[in-house]
Amino acid sequence: MKQKKKLHQKNSTFGIVILLMAIFIIFFNIAKENHTLAQKNENYKLSDTYRNESLLDRAMFVTERDDEVTIAVLGSSVTFGKGATEDQPVWGDLLEADLNGMDGINAKVINHGYSGYSTADLISREKIEAVVKDKPDIIIFELCLINNNRYPQNDINQTKLDIQWIMNRFSEELPDTLVILQTANPTIYNDVFLEDGKVTYDQYNNEISEFITTQQWPFIDTYHLMQTKMEDQNLTIEEILDDNVHPNGVGYGLWFELLKERLNMPVKELH
Repeated sequence: MKQKKKLHQKNSTFGIVILLMAIFIIFFNIAKENHTLAQKNENYKLSDTYRNESLLDRAMFVTERDDEVTIAVLGSSVTFGKGATEDQPVWGDLLEADLNGMDGINAKVINHGYSGYSTADLISREKIEAVVKDKPDIIIFELCLINNNRYPQNDINQTKLDIQWIMNRFSEELPDTLVILQTANPTIYNDVFLEDGKVTYDQYNNEISEFITTQQWPFIDTYHLMQTKMEDQNLTIEEILDDNVHPNGVGYGLWFELLKERLNMPVKELH
């Protein structure tokens, strides 16, 4: 009986030793992996590529590091994809497909587009927290100006404060995430004063674009660039919209063309 008890104690001790060794090995491997990850990040930030980084550069680096790059697209219904179809998808879906067709990139796009939302809604309804929770490597933030300009029109200075708050939040919670801001498509209301509005959609875009540029945040001025592209291709506003506001397949395709033309452009030179 005593021999059995001693054998049991011996087996228990041996089991504990094995368990402790296993725990040690796991923590050792985690520490080693974290050290390797930190070194990769440090090497990248010291590289010439990082000094002139493009969205493609970041996507390739993260894919090499993690096997997949996660991109969050944030904004209103024109980010969600109202007016898009399966055959003619929204710009975020076009981006994902295009990136995944490139060597060295494995991309997943998470859509955080919310119909009818303004920047104030994104904050008050905790949609910024939802993006933070996903821990994306890249964020493309469509600024919701269509809704900030409409029914009722948000004060333009408050919109600037909203955008600053959102950018501060991303900087605090996601310091290693590349954040690119963009305006949205033109609508039939570009030069119209809506009910109780103090500025037109065009004026709203002009002032917010100037504010973003002053902050020196990576920025794609989709609103003005799309108008130029429409003139070059002899497209009318009606030909790119599904209704008075939301793009159709042609409109989203045009939007993505502008984005694609800038994928390999240094983010500090985006416009």
